[in-house]
Amino acid sequence: MSLFNTLNTGASGLSVNTTSLSVIGDNIANINTVGFKGSQARFADMLPASVPGLGQTYQVGTGARSGQVATNFGQGSLQGSGSVLDMGITGNGFFAVSSGENTYYTRDGSFYMDNEGYIVNGGGLRLQGYQSSEKGDLTTLLGDLQIDQSPVAGEASSEISLTANLSAEAAFVDDDGNPATPLADLDIEGGGVSIEDAALEADYATSITIYDSLGVAHEATVLFERNADDTWSWSAVVDQGELSGAGPDDSGVAFQIASGEATFDTDGNMTSSTQTNTAEAWNYEGAADLDIAFLFGADGSGNDTDGGVTMTGNESTVTSISQDGYGAGDLSNLTIDAEGVITGVYSNGENVVLGQVALATFSSDSGMERIGGNLFHASKDAGAPAMGVPDSGGRGTVNAYALEKSNVNLEDEFVHMIEAQRAYQSNARVITTANETLQELVNLV
Repeated sequence: MSLFNTLNTGASGLSVNTTSLSVIGDNIANINTVGFKGSQARFADMLPASVPGLGQTYQVGTGARSGQVATNFGQGSLQGSGSVLDMGITGNGFFAVSSGENTYYTRDGSFYMDNEGYIVNGGGLRLQGYQSSEKGDLTTLLGDLQIDQSPVAGEASSEISLTANLSAEAAFVDDDGNPATPLADLDIEGGGVSIEDAALEADYATSITIYDSLGVAHEATVLFERNADDTWSWSAVVDQGELSGAGPDDSGVAFQIASGEATFDTDGNMTSSTQTNTAEAWNYEGAADLDIAFLFGADGSGNDTDGGVTMTGNESTVTSISQDGYGAGDLSNLTIDAEGVITGVYSNGENVVLGQVALATFSSDSGMERIGGNLFHASKDAGAPAMGVPDSGGRGTVNAYALEKSNVNLEDEFVHMIEAQRAYQSNARVITTANETLQELVNLV
C-alpha cells in the first residue's frame, strides 16, 4: 500500500459522508412535508487490497462506498385538519392517484374536490377508489373517485311507526251506561268533517309529516277513540284540499286514508291491530298514488311489528313517531369512516354512500421509488400493488380531518449530522496526514 492509496481511501470517506450529509439535509428540509418518509444513507466497504506479509498475504481496506439510501416507511403522527377530504393513514398502505395514463402512490392525503366532483391531490391527480351506484351500493370496479353533488330525490312515505300510550281512563260510556263515541258519530268516512273537529272529538290525536312521490311534505293525523275495556278504534286522515281533484271548499276537510281497531290485554299490551285502507285511490297533485302501512306494535294476527302502542293509567302521549319518506335534499356535508367509505349528508337528513377510498399495499415497501411531489412509483422490486378497502388484508385505516406528518425525528437527524460531520473531518485529517507524510518523503529525497 502506498501513501497515494491512503489519499484515495480518505477521499472515499469524504464522498460517502458527503452523501450522508445530503440525505440528512433532505430529511430536515422535508420535516414539515405531509406524508414524507425519511431516508438513511448506508455504506459498504470497497474491495480490499492484498498485501504480502511474513508467511501469508494480508488484506488492507481501500475505503468506503455508498451502498444504498434506504427509506424509512414507519408511521408518522397524525395532525388534525379542517377538511374532511384531508385523510391520514394509520398502518400500512398508500393512496393511489392517477393521471389517466399512470398510477402513483402516496401517503400524502391532502385532497380536495375539483369542479367536476373528482377528488384530486395538489397536482391534479385523481384519487382511486370504488364508485357508488344510484342506490348507494358500492361497485367492485376501481376507478377515479367522483362525488355526485346532485340533489337526492324525494321518497314517498310507505310506513308510519308509532310508539305511544293510550290512557286507560278514557271514557267510552256516558253516565247512563250508554256508548259514548263522539268520533264515530262524526262519520269521518262519510266526508265533510274538518280535521280540527275530528281531533277535538277523539280521545287522542297526533300528527306526522309524510311525503308524496315528488318529495313534497304533507300532514297526516292519526285519531284514537276507546270503544270498550280493551278496544280502541283508530283513523288516519289527510287534508282533502291538498289531494288531486280537490274543490275550493275541501281545504281542512278530513279525508280518511285508513282505519282499524286495536286490542289490548289486561297488562295494557297490544294484542292485535287491524288496518283497512280507503277503497278510493288517493294521491297529491302530480304525484303517484300513496299506500301507507301503520305499525303500532302488533298486526291483526298478533305478530310483532315496529312501533309499540300500550294502554295504561297514564295520560295519552306519544313517545316516538316516524315514517320512511323524505323530501328532496341538497348535499350539505361529507363524512369518511375508518374503512374509507364516503357518505353524503343531505339537507333532508338522508345519508347516502357516494364512494369508498382504496389503499394499495406492496410486497416490499423498500422497493418503492421516490419521483418527487410526495409520490412513489411501484418498481419491479416493490411488486405489483394489491388494491383493496382500508382495514382489510393488512391495510391500515383512514382518518378523515387528519394528515400524516413527516416521520423525520429532528433530534435523531442532528445526531446523525454530527456523526457525519465528525467522520468527514476525520477522513479529511487522514488526507492531510498522508499529504504531510508525502511532503516529508519528498524533502528526504
